Amino acid sequence: MALPLAVGLGGHPAFASDALPGDGIAPPANVNIGMFYNLFTDASGIGGAHGGSYGKNTHISMDIVVGRYIRTFDIDGILSGVQFYVPYGGFLGGQEAGIANIPGPYVPALGGQLPAYGAGRANLSHNGGFGQPYFGVFSYVLNHPKAGTYGVIAPWIAPPLASFNRSANLNPGQNTWTYELELGFRTVLWGTPTTQNLAVELWSESYMFGANGQSAYVSPEVSANNIPAIYSTYNYLSGGAIPDANPLQASRVVPASFHEQPSQEFRIYLPYEFAPSMGAFIAPGLFQSFGGKQTYNLQGGGTLDSGNRTNETQLRLIGSTFLSPSLQIMAIGEYDLASHGGPLNRNIEIRLATFF
Repeated sequence: MALPLAVGLGGHPAFASDALPGDGIAPPANVNIGMFYNLFTDASGIGGAHGGSYGKNTHISMDIVVGRYIRTFDIDGILSGVQFYVPYGGFLGGQEAGIANIPGPYVPALGGQLPAYGAGRANLSHNGGFGQPYFGVFSYVLNHPKAGTYGVIAPWIAPPLASFNRSANLNPGQNTWTYELELGFRTVLWGTPTTQNLAVELWSESYMFGANGQSAYVSPEVSANNIPAIYSTYNYLSGGAIPDANPLQASRVVPASFHEQPSQEFRIYLPYEFAPSMGAFIAPGLFQSFGGKQTYNLQGGGTLDSGNRTNETQLRLIGSTFLSPSLQIMAIGEYDLASHGGPLNRNIEIRLATFF
């Protein structure tokens, strides 16, 4: 089993822009917005590329903080702006991934295939630090405050400047050029923007990635929980040909270039604003991603599929209010229903936004 993961912050590629409900509402022109995010993410399972997940002995946990700055202005009557953010992630404790079943060796002298070792774990080396910085511009091509209808286009670019250790299974970034096109749409379905109302907010994020020629294929150390007694006996008879102690597979690093195919993300929110004077709302949401197959071109020839994908289905619940006319607080809960080829995440996030 190999898990050379480049951990997406929060489970998505390098945290991405990760649009949240309310972000589709056009802010005033000529205003500065500062944002602070604190995200705790914990994964207790790794999803197989084609379904299923391994839940035993999996522990992948991070604490991620993000600083973001936005400046708005008016260009020929179109509200536009620039934005920038940079994340910092730290891994919490030891990181490991569960393996459902480790097959036993094939030994003809003992009748062929020996019983499986059983459930096990892969110890994951990890490297915390800064994720890739993202730079973006945006324009609200639809901006109708009275009707509560908005549409925004926002391209992003992220250079390969993340903290990256080619010998680690887990990194805060993939160290590749990343290109993103973000599209957002919001409209009020019931009520009006100045009264209690129900809206729908839709987001699309499309990604393309460069290659990381300074990467490596990193195999983790794999250990079994319980090794059957027969392996101790066979180890003795064979003069130590099959060791009866962990690890079963030592970790190794093979120089390689990393490649990721384009990926797509969709978000849908249904924000219900119950206290318009405070900008207070609650919003259920659904996140879906797909694509992003990750492969390694090994030094010396050969291409290896890592098994990692960006194929994730996630439920979200968000609540937000203004504490003052210039300070907003938002709480976000996220729960993965499925994650094929990636961690099965449970996330809690707090976001503060100040307008000045």
